[in-house]
Order: sequence, then C-alpha cells, then structure tokens
Amino acid sequence: MIQFKIDISFINREREMTELRNYLEGQPNAILFLYGPKSSGKTTLMYRLFEQMEAEKKYKINFLNLREVFLTTYDDFIDAFFKSSSSGNGLKTGTRRQYSLFGLFKLDAFTEKMLKKRQEDPFPVIKREFQRLLKKGIQPVVIIDEFHKLDGLYLPDKQKRLMVELMNFFVAMTKESHLCHVIIASSDAFFIEQVYVNSKLRKTSEFMKLDYLEKEDVLVWLRDIKKYNQVQEYTLDEKQIETIWDTVGGSAWEIYYILRKLLLYSLDAIASKIKREKVSMIADWTFGDEARNCLLRHFRKQPIRKLAELAGTGKDLLGQAVKDNILYYDPVDGIYGIQGKSLEWGIKGYFEETEKTD
Repeated sequence: MIQFKIDISFINREREMTELRNYLEGQPNAILFLYGPKSSGKTTLMYRLFEQMEAEKKYKINFLNLREVFLTTYDDFIDAFFKSSSSGNGLKTGTRRQYSLFGLFKLDAFTEKMLKKRQEDPFPVIKREFQRLLKKGIQPVVIIDEFHKLDGLYLPDKQKRLMVELMNFFVAMTKESHLCHVIIASSDAFFIEQVYVNSKLRKTSEFMKLDYLEKEDVLVWLRDIKKYNQVQEYTLDEKQIETIWDTVGGSAWEIYYILRKLLLYSLDAIASKIKREKVSMIADWTFGDEARNCLLRHFRKQPIRKLAELAGTGKDLLGQAVKDNILYYDPVDGIYGIQGKSLEWGIKGYFEETEKTD
C-alpha cells in the first residue's frame, strides 16, 4: 500500500451523515437535494455515505459522479448511465453479456443494444431494475453528484430537455411509486434555485445545505493533524491555527492544501500567496466590467447579502457570479455569499489596490 506524508481527512460531519441516514431509512417519498458552497465537502460526504452503506445488504447504492464524465449529447448520457463491459464494469454470465447502470445495475446485451439504437426508453429499463431489487428485499438508492452537468442535453426528438424528464422520472420513483431514494448534489445553486421555484418539484423534494466547517471543528482538526492527517513532520501552534482559520476559514480543501504546502514553505508565505491569488482572480473577473465591480462592492464589508439588498443587480449577472465560483446562492434562505474566506480576502485586497491607483 502506498504511504503518503499527509492523508486527506474527514472532519465531524456526524450530523449531516445522520440526516442522510434518516432520509434513507424512511420510505422513498422525496428527492433530496444537497447543495452548498464550492469545496464545502459535498462530494466527500457522498463518497463517505457510499462507503458506509455499500456493505449493507439492504441497500443497493447506485453512485455516479458527473464531474468525471464527458457530457455533450444524449449518447454521452447513455454511455455514462449504462456502462458496457469495455469500461471494466461489465460481467459475463454464460453466453449473455451483462451491463451496469451507474456501474452497478446489470442489463443484458440486447437491452443495451436497443438503448444504443434509441429503440428502448431508458426510464422503464431503470424502473424494472428497481422493481427487481425490491422483490429481493433490497432498497435501491441513486446518488448523482454534479447533476447540473445534464443541463443543455435533450432527448433524441430534440423537444424535451433530458434534465427535466429525468427529474420527472425521479419524482415518479420517489413520491409516487416509492421505489427508490434519490440524492442529487450540485455546486451550481442556480440549478437548485430552478428546482426550488418549480412548485411541483418543491412539493416533492427536500433540501439539505452543506456549509463550510465550523471554527470549533477546524480547531479540533488542526490541533491533532497527526491523528486526522497522519502528519509526522510538524505540529501547529495556536497562532498558526488561527492564521489558517483567518486565511481560509472552514474550507476543508484549502486547509488540506495549506497542510501539504507546509512540508515545503512557511505558513506566512503560503497565506500570502493564497491572498494574492484571490486578488488576481477578482481583478480578472471584474476587469473592464463596472457591473461586476458594483456587484462585488456589496460584499466588500459583508460576506453575505440577502437578495433584497442586491436590488438593481441583474439575475444573469448573479447567476454568472455563481457559475464562476465567486458567489454562492442559498435558495432556501434567499441569500448570496462569497465563496469562502479566502475570496473575502481577494475582494478586500482588490478594492484596496484599486483605491490606491485611483
């Protein structure tokens, strides 16, 4: 087994894991949407849930991370959802080849051929597999990460959006037929907003926000990196821990980045570089665009703003800021926020530099 100088950690998500388990232990009755700021740990949480429940005989976890999939056409969708034997997920059973949906559900070669020729509707195929599992006393669970990547794809007749039809299918599988649990995670909160304002989907869905780590959890983590990350080369004093929190807050990915860099550089150098990078990122995003400058001025002293406080800002601009990972949006509370503590430094530093040159 390969040994690393520093391991990735999973810090105190017991409450979130419990909430997910409670959802799965009830009868399927709603789609669960998991959303939150970028790098808040949504994908890591999904993988941890998958690992914990995979061994349980009563569940069949069908997990697909669309971040790892190239999607531009309907055929890409079929290839992603229905894995062939050439992908390494296929099996041979006698003379009949088997195929896997999400790498797990087995389909015979004839059905796979019909799907490829567009002579078979994929939704009834999936439904039949759910029914087969339930007859065996196994509860099917579908988990799709970065679901918004399906946006822009259409069914073969070009009249219906694939995402909409798939969502309607999941409503039928959860609230109407109670056949399957469905968890959808997305870092694109504007996609979540589209769901939230859709009255039909809102009444058939639950929404769970995964935010950055609380300071208390970060302190516990960084005071014992030997335990959480298997670090042997150094320890952190309280001043260093406070510097890390002040620089990146509860962003687990950025904290891990700092811990890796500490094997080579001083903390002050790392923190300074992070802040400079974020200033440059904001400068590039706002370059020559007064509307973007005006938008970010709202967040210069306050990292979170209610939608009503951004009156006059176009929804298209807000949506672009979210897609570009400058802001995040919480559709449940109707608030916009800066994507992490480090970007707060970027916005602050950018306007300080701008004022010096004016």
